Amino acid sequence: MTTHSTAHSSPVPGYHPVTRWLHGGLVLGVVFQLVCASLMAHPDHDEAEHGGAAMAYAETTAAHHAEHVGSVGIAATAHAVPVTAEVSQPMQPKDAMGQWLMAAHRTGGILVALIVLANLLWAVMPRGKPRKRQLAVLVSASHWSEAIAIGRRLPQMLAGKHPLPEPGNSLSLIVEMFGLLTMTAMAISGSIIWNMWAGPGSKVSGLAEFWMDIHAGIAVLLFVYLAGHVSMALMHARAGDSVFVRILPWA
Repeated sequence: MTTHSTAHSSPVPGYHPVTRWLHGGLVLGVVFQLVCASLMAHPDHDEAEHGGAAMAYAETTAAHHAEHVGSVGIAATAHAVPVTAEVSQPMQPKDAMGQWLMAAHRTGGILVALIVLANLLWAVMPRGKPRKRQLAVLVSASHWSEAIAIGRRLPQMLAGKHPLPEPGNSLSLIVEMFGLLTMTAMAISGSIIWNMWAGPGSKVSGLAEFWMDIHAGIAVLLFVYLAGHVSMALMHARAGDSVFVRILPWA
């Protein structure tokens, strides 16, 4: 496989200092959240909503035995009481570390939401140049046209048969903005969950679980985005592009 270097007629300037620090904070925050989510103790369902049918069945069965079997039914009813009490118990964290990570995920989510908000504000702020990390690229016909052309050649680029696209190309800008919107959806869904759920020791309602499923689905998309983003950055670095020097806050 032949490796092609990305040729530049002049050195590519680094990103704006604000962009660098916001990008760094977002990367660290999102990675921390994903790690916490994979290791923390997860809440149990609210059995009043999710186990209602099973509880109703148990109560009906106990009543049937009490009516037709007499003392045997009474014994069955007595046995059902601790079962009903058990399923209505609130969630207990699996371990201290899992509980701590859950609390850290909740606190970290607030901080990441603030960083995402700052990135959004910076992304919609006009800065006088057409090729910036801005949300406006998502509604630009010229950017989409270039992105589609790059996308058609991308398999050959990844195979090393063609040079990688220039830094700041339309495809990368559009993908980055979709990544930012994905992080925004992650922050919004997480905020909704924390407003519906009181935290460790509390049960999760059906509606809160619905939003947890959405939150988990977005997390998968975000993980795929991060993996692709880092992979492309490494490929650019291998091709001679000083991408990490241009984006790292301290570089």
